[in-house]
Amino acid sequence: MTALEQQTELGLARKPQGVQIPIEVVRVQKDAAAAFSLACNASGLDDKEIYLSLDIDAGTFSRIKKGTNTLDADLIDAFCDLVGNNIYLEWLAYRRGCTLVMIKSEAERRAEAAETENRMLRTLLTGRLGASQ
Repeated sequence: MTALEQQTELGLARKPQGVQIPIEVVRVQKDAAAAFSLACNASGLDDKEIYLSLDIDAGTFSRIKKGTNTLDADLIDAFCDLVGNNIYLEWLAYRRGCTLVMIKSEAERRAEAAETENRMLRTLLTGRLGASQ
């Protein structure tokens, strides 16, 4: 169960707005605090909704937004799920010269393979039917 599902069950926060922020805007953030704040702001959630759902005290949350503390690495997944974006994580990756790529699930890979196989079989059958007529 994701952090968002858990917090939604508890009714601690509204669902994030899901505002799309261009990657260029994410990458120009001057520091982790700015990227963290952008992720929070893009969610449309109040700070209190975020820090209560993550079980962070208000002072620590405020220091993360100011840049004097950092978000605990073990909370990054829960934070991204809660705010409904990967802004903070994308900024961290960019700082290391990387970018994020979503990994397909096994089910998605199998579905794609099955679809490719179906297309190939349809092409072969269509070719044979056309040749025999």
